[in-house]
Order: sequence, then structure tokens, then C-alpha cells
Amino acid sequence: MVIGKRFLKVLLGLFIAVSGLLIAQPQAEAASYSSYWYPQGKVGLMKPTIVLEIMKTDITPEFKSFTMKIDQVKVDAHWDMGRMIMSYTPSTDLKVGEHTVNIVMELKDDSYLPLERSWTFSVDEKAIADLPSTPTAQQLEGIKAINDYRVIHGLNPLTFNKNLTYAAKLHAQYLETNKVVETGVSMHEENSKPPGYIGSKLYERGLYAGYAGYFSEDVSYNGSSKVAITQAIDGLFDAPYHRTPFLTLDAVEIGLDKQGDYTVIEFGLTNEWNSRLVVSPAPGDPYVPINFDGHETPDPIRNHSGTKYPVGYPIMAQLSGRFVRDVKLVESKLTNSTGKSVELLLNTPVDDDHLQTEVMLIPTKPLSPDTVYTAYVRLSVIEDNKPKIYEKKWEFRTEPIAYLGKNKLHGDSLQYFKKMSEPSKLQHVVSFGLTDNKFILDDVKVPMKQKPIIKEGSSYLWIRDLAGALGASVEWDDTQKAAIYTKQGRTITLFTAKSAYMLNGVEVTTDSPAILDNDSTIIPVRLLSEVLGAKVEFDEHTRTVKISY
Repeated sequence: MVIGKRFLKVLLGLFIAVSGLLIAQPQAEAASYSSYWYPQGKVGLMKPTIVLEIMKTDITPEFKSFTMKIDQVKVDAHWDMGRMIMSYTPSTDLKVGEHTVNIVMELKDDSYLPLERSWTFSVDEKAIADLPSTPTAQQLEGIKAINDYRVIHGLNPLTFNKNLTYAAKLHAQYLETNKVVETGVSMHEENSKPPGYIGSKLYERGLYAGYAGYFSEDVSYNGSSKVAITQAIDGLFDAPYHRTPFLTLDAVEIGLDKQGDYTVIEFGLTNEWNSRLVVSPAPGDPYVPINFDGHETPDPIRNHSGTKYPVGYPIMAQLSGRFVRDVKLVESKLTNSTGKSVELLLNTPVDDDHLQTEVMLIPTKPLSPDTVYTAYVRLSVIEDNKPKIYEKKWEFRTEPIAYLGKNKLHGDSLQYFKKMSEPSKLQHVVSFGLTDNKFILDDVKVPMKQKPIIKEGSSYLWIRDLAGALGASVEWDDTQKAAIYTKQGRTITLFTAKSAYMLNGVEVTTDSPAILDNDSTIIPVRLLSEVLGAKVEFDEHTRTVKISY
């Protein structure tokens, strides 16, 4: 993979969680149970699965017989006693238009009246006969990218669901056809008047696509259709509100699609009973981005007046579990490799109405590249109606250059995971081929801004390429005619007007100083080992400089 620029313009829609079952409220029966039934409204499938689900309460009803009719014609429905679900999928296409379902279930106890259910739904004129059973190459790429993030956070991978994918595709088509981002309305809603409408709300679109379970949605807009689906997913993950469904413990399946500038992801959820604290960046992550530029709705720093982008990469602590509530942040801290505390913006459910069981720690300024940080959170919660404390202390390391981590992760997530045991001991290796236009950092090719040159028999590298490869910063001091190289307490002043450099305030003479070439500071290869504090090797045969740090 080659690192390049990622985004032209990004706009992210708010993460929403709902259930397709909400359209049918439980109806109490004399035998003390309730039921759900679907589909209802319009459906986009010509062979929709028709379901009646009995919800148990204080007793388990026993039935001696059942009958399902569609448009007054008896069908061979299946009764699953263990799950208490009656279902039927037509073997031939239903006609476009309205259909009526009638169900009668007689209980073994004759003292109760039979359960009778009757409802209508309609097959849309745009309905299709069958859904693809396998994802497209683009969808496979997106599923892999999402599962890459789940792997390094210790979460189960998500499996392809064709109904959720159908819902994602239709909604992405609606957004792209109607250029919704230009209208200023929510990317999670549809208006019935424009073309491509399938449902105004999320649960309606799920039911239209034949999915009646719980699910959540992420949507992104990129200002260029050339942006790959993996890049769109990376943008969603880096945005803290939109990262939450990636880290949800009870996510089990997924549907996604990209149409033009819009990417839609649907996360299928279960009712997870167990509780667990998930933190991000993942413990031991060796390639964490240093900053966040915003481009998220709602704006994570909207409640922090005076704060401007870019800020540091947002840190998340997220609790999953069916019986978790009243999450409060008791204590938090972020320190760098020298133990210095980093100033944080805190977003919690107490003061952020878009958080429920999550907290955000947002550094007020970008983090330093190639630096180990230690994060700590302590949360108080009510779990199963009892107070409980969760706490976590963990380390992560920032990447030396932007997008290196994404390329490493999506290139081989299992190898990435293996490097997460001790981020402080990770060694970077960078190679500069003196005849190439790219350098190689940790096996990833990165375009050089300026090719190495040979001048008077000596090989030179451009200081900004070198600093980027080593996770350092460079500023130009016009007064001294010098480039100031800084990394983790090491400050090197590379003079271009005299044969010397300065290391942490101490001036040293040298026979191979930095020079200016077309207004760019270049540094001779033989000076590198003197000043960088890194192991520098030169292969004369391949004319390659290898730096380990």
C-alpha cells in the first residue's frame, strides 16, 4: 500500500439505534403473553418473510394448532416452538400491492380464546425478487475494514447480512440521487416526495428491506466519489460519535454500501446481557493518529467554548450491556512518555445528550507523533440496579506519520494485532532509496515530497521528508538560516550558512553541514548518525539509507 491524501470533504451523520420491531406494540393476551408481527407498511421484496413472534411473560403458552393465510389462501407456515416464532417465506413472487395476513393459533388450554392476528402489508412496485446472497467486492472491502477495527479491540467480527445490505444500498442511492447533504437535512431520514424513498425513519427502511431486528446506522459523505469505501470507514471510525457502533459488544452482523459520495453502514445488534468496558484507541495500539479535524455532526467540541480544530485524537471509553445505566466519569487522565499530563475536554452522558454509556476524552491540542501515552478512566455505573465501578489504565503509541496506521491495519490486521503487546518497545525502520521517489516506513511506501539528490559526490535527503519518516517536527528559523528539528526532547538546529549544527543548545562543527537547495533544507546522509539519536546504515550497493529508531 502507498500512503496518500485521504479526504477531500467529509460530513458524518449521527449514529442512531432503533429496532424494526417498534412499529408493532406488544398486545397483551388473556394468557399473559404478547406478540409482534411483520412485515407492515411497504416492503421491497417480492418474497418477504412473514413472521409472528410470541413474547413470553409469566407463562409459556402451549398451542395445539395454528393456521396462517395470505389473502385467504392457507400457506405452509413453520412453527419454531423453542423461539416461539411462526414464519413463512413465499416460494413465488407476491404481486405488487396490498396483502392480508390472517393467523389463528389455538391453545391447548380451552379456557383461553384462540390467538388471532390479522394485518396488511404491501409489496412496493420497486420490489425485487431475490437479494444477492454474497457481498460485492466493494462491500467485502468495507466489511473487512470494519472487522479490522473490531479485531484490535478484541471484539467479534461482524457477518454479512443481505437484508441490512439491501437497506444500506437503497438509502445510499436515495442520498446520492437527491444530493441530501446539499439540502441541509439529516442523512438518516428520507422525504417521501423525492425519488428513491423507502421510509422516513431507520426502522421503516429496515422493514422495507426485510430486516426486523435491532440495528444502528452510520452515514458519511465524502466530497469525491473516488474516495474508497475503506477510507470512508476510516473517517467514520476516527469521529468519536460514529466510532461507538464499531465498538458495540452486541453487534453481530452488518450491511453496507457506497453510492457516489455516500457510504451507509447498518450494524445488526442483539440484546447483549453481559457488560464490558471497551476503550479506544485499543490498548497497545502502536499507530494511533495524532489529531482530529472535526467534520462530524454533532460537533464533539460544541460544548467547549474557545476550542478550535485540530484537537488531539479522541479517546473513548464505552460500556456495553443490557442493564447498564447512569454512567458517570469519576476520574480520567492522559499522560505522555515523560509523565506530563495532557489537557482534556470531557464529554459524558451528564453533559452530552448524544452519549448514553460512553465518555469521550478529547485532547485540546494534537498529540505528538511517535509518542507513548498512558490513559486512565474510572467510571461509576448502575448495573442490574446496583452501583458498580469500572476502571481501565492502558497505553497506546501515536504514528510517526499520518495514515501509516490505517495502511498497516488494513494491510494485515492480525500482524498489526501481534505488535500491540508492548507499544513502548516497537522499533520503526525507514529506508530511503537515493534513486527513489518514495521511502519505506515499517514496510509501507510513502511518497517523498522531494527526491534525494547527489551534490558534489554526497547524498542528501530533504529534511521535511526525513522528519516525517521519523515522527519529528521541523520549523524554519530565517534569522539563523536554519531548520529546527524537534522530537521528544531532542532539538537539532541545522545551520545552512555555516559548517555546524546545534544539538540541545550545544553547537558542534561538522564537515558535512545541511545546505539550502532551491530554498529547501537538505541534510547529508553522513550527518544523520551524528544528530538523530538513531541507528543509521548505508548500503552502497543498493544506495539505500536505513534508519532504525
